[in-house]
Amino acid sequence: MTDTLFIYLSSLGPAMQVEATVLAADGAIRHPAYSTTLESLAASHAGARVVGLIPGSEALSTSAVLPKVGASQLRKMLPFAIEDQIAGELADQHFAMGRPIAALSSTDKAAVAVSVIVIRRETIGAYRDALRAVGLEPVQMCLDESCVAAKPGDVIAWVQGDEVFLRSPDGLGLRCRIEDLSTTLELIPADTPLSSLGLQVFGASTHRPSTDHEFEKIAHRFSRVTHTNLGPNSLNWLVAQRALGDPINLLQGDLSPHLPGRWLDTRWKPPAIFAAVLLALVLIDHGVTWRQATLEEATLDRALMQSGVSATSTTVVDPSPLRSALFALAKVGVSNAGVVSIEHQGGVIRVTLTRGTSPEPIVSGLRSAGWRVDSATDEQSRAVLTLINVETEA
Repeated sequence: MTDTLFIYLSSLGPAMQVEATVLAADGAIRHPAYSTTLESLAASHAGARVVGLIPGSEALSTSAVLPKVGASQLRKMLPFAIEDQIAGELADQHFAMGRPIAALSSTDKAAVAVSVIVIRRETIGAYRDALRAVGLEPVQMCLDESCVAAKPGDVIAWVQGDEVFLRSPDGLGLRCRIEDLSTTLELIPADTPLSSLGLQVFGASTHRPSTDHEFEKIAHRFSRVTHTNLGPNSLNWLVAQRALGDPINLLQGDLSPHLPGRWLDTRWKPPAIFAAVLLALVLIDHGVTWRQATLEEATLDRALMQSGVSATSTTVVDPSPLRSALFALAKVGVSNAGVVSIEHQGGVIRVTLTRGTSPEPIVSGLRSAGWRVDSATDEQSRAVLTLINVETEA
């Protein structure tokens, strides 16, 4: 099983000191956080999955309310929806978006709220290239503050030197200087008064007089205040928070990771050739079934794109499992733009949805229509649905 190497990049340069920690595949800490160099990490963890964390001060974290459309269309609309918040040319910025959710603050039921991170292309490129320069290919890069999870009933304050990052119970993130802490608290939504909330303070040290003084001035505004010293670094805490915080991966769009083809190494050529021969034999053996499924999928795919499939369509007689699945997907509102791939083998249909497409309503609709549906997530955080028609299975 592959380990995951987390690297906290506070500055740039191959010989710079970075913080790193290693998690086993089961989530257990294999190596607690420690200070090292990128070159040393490349030599000792060549086969690990690499996740890079960069300072939140490098980017703008915001959100936008947009029409409920496909993920690719949302990505095109985002820059113009938040254009007034961005300094500089839009073409110089990289936009990474989170999973769209129902916009509770909007009266339009067809609207979705999308979290988005804006960072200069030059900046994210420099951090990624710093890893690549020593042979480390990141599969994810996130802002450090994106890992800080919201907690119901509490405001989280993460102290970083002269700055503090605040996370409200509803997920709003605010960054400010320590001396502006009192004023920044006024920006937290007033749905729940501060007097009924707790304040949890995390930092590298809780014994800085200036910092302690600012928190003492606001302590009376909360129902309780707790302080936790994170020690010399915050990486262990951030990695633990990451599972709850669900940070946005900055490597999206044209920055999506492209892992090197290790099979090109000469030592892997004979096994690769042998595997290719076996694959060819399997495809020949299943050629007729595969060709039929492919033709059916292509026919319906064109129909979905050109004119759509109505929820009451009855033009297909005795449909195959693949065709039945495609009609069922259309009935529950899945469009061609929301599907990455569809595979059919032995009556089992596997559908990979685009990143950001919520699987829950789709699964519910398919189950109501008589399908047995299992949902999983692939290595690119995309939902993968396994469909079996209950009547056919019986």
